[in-house]
Amino acid sequence: MPLNISVTQFPNGIGTAKDNSVLNSLPLPGANVALNVMDFGQAEDYASFYASTVIGAGAVLSNPLSSSGILRQVSAGAATDGTKQAASIGSTADSFEFVLGKEVWFGARINLSEVVNEILLLGFIPAAATVAPADGVFLRSVDATGDLEIVSRNTGVEVATVIGTLVAATDYDVAFYWDGINKISAQFTGPDGVIGGGGTVLPGALLPAVGLQPSIVSSRGAVAGVTTFDLDYVLFGGSR
Repeated sequence: MPLNISVTQFPNGIGTAKDNSVLNSLPLPGANVALNVMDFGQAEDYASFYASTVIGAGAVLSNPLSSSGILRQVSAGAATDGTKQAASIGSTADSFEFVLGKEVWFGARINLSEVVNEILLLGFIPAAATVAPADGVFLRSVDATGDLEIVSRNTGVEVATVIGTLVAATDYDVAFYWDGINKISAQFTGPDGVIGGGGTVLPGALLPAVGLQPSIVSSRGAVAGVTTFDLDYVLFGGSR
């Protein structure tokens, strides 16, 4: 999965970029960044996210066509069914921290068969948390709305802002960036290459003071049904 960053950014915040671009209106990781990329075309990437936490009755996980580079989750059919997939990057699960002076990046490509009856979290949350973490920095799709938000939480206190609305059965590159000082920016890019959110800045971000884990949470909302969630890749990292 190339980091194809060529982009034209217009004054109104709308831009153009190729649909396989990620972080395209956000600052690029430099040589001092430990960037982890899981593309699910390799067995080790698939295994890293296959072991998961069950939510409700859970979901069926698969790697369709094996070489497709897709991690697919199909919910079990009842309300609140889903899973949490997470990556361990240190000696303990909660080994990722937001530290002043250290930049952080997170990105993924996602596709949801249904968006209005789905809860989706993508980012950094505690290992023990699922759909309602008390701490973390993450992108969230809200049940019953399909809105995509950038969220920061510290001990249950939350700051969030909507960066756009997702459409079902559509590929999106989603990403956020912490500048290491006082700003979290987020964006998403659809298949037409148009940037949504334009690098939306989260006002008054609340940085969690606890260790976190890079995580993907996908759960059916309050209405029963089957949702298919495809994860094409995930990347995350921070300044050394």
